[in-house]
Amino acid sequence: MAKILYVAKGADPSTITWPLAGPPQERFKFTSGTALTIDGLIGYGDGSATYPDGRSFPMISSQASTFTHQKS
Repeated sequence: MAKILYVAKGADPSTITWPLAGPPQERFKFTSGTALTIDGLIGYGDGSATYPDGRSFPMISSQASTFTHQKS
């Protein structure tokens, strides 16, 4: 389980479905400034997260918004 915080920057909206592409079960709806707990991700102490198969969860959008794992 990972607790992900989205911080919107640039032209990214305050609410976003991230990542922008991929299977529906691997995309999540985030609101800037509100941490979202996701059972399908694994969070790490360095702020990163991965899918259960080891693929990285993208942490930075093309507009420089960030998605970081928050320690519980």
